[in-house]
Amino acid sequence: MLAYIASILGFIGITMAWITTQRNKRLTEEVEEVGSRIYHLRREVEASQEKIEQQQMHLKFELLKLKDGLKITPDMKIGEIITIYPQAQQLLAEFHIGGCSSCSVDNQQPLGEAAAMNGRALEPILVALNDMVAGNGSVQQVKKSNIQLHF
Repeated sequence: MLAYIASILGFIGITMAWITTQRNKRLTEEVEEVGSRIYHLRREVEASQEKIEQQQMHLKFELLKLKDGLKITPDMKIGEIITIYPQAQQLLAEFHIGGCSSCSVDNQQPLGEAAAMNGRALEPILVALNDMVAGNGSVQQVKKSNIQLHF
């Protein structure tokens, strides 16, 4: 009789272990699915933020053009910009379009051409340079491929 009860308890224990393993497996799959959804949602949020930042930069650029006009324009040569506004050298260096020894930019090259050749968006550069020239003390964040700069 005791052996019979022990066998039944053993069977119940094995069944409970199997049920627990199945639940654990199902919960693990659900956690992985939620993790995947979170990853995709993060990617969507990042893409939306990037789009908003680009639209915001475009609006700042258009506002700057309407308000003061551009003191630094895409057709100005890099050397000319640095000569007129020496503080622009550091800013150009941070965008890797001149102003530092590792940038392969000719000082006779126009700003717009230098930006295009180095894969940089022109509007953020123009906004940052023209804000600097205007003496705007506001700190703005310029984001470019995996690098964030604060001016």
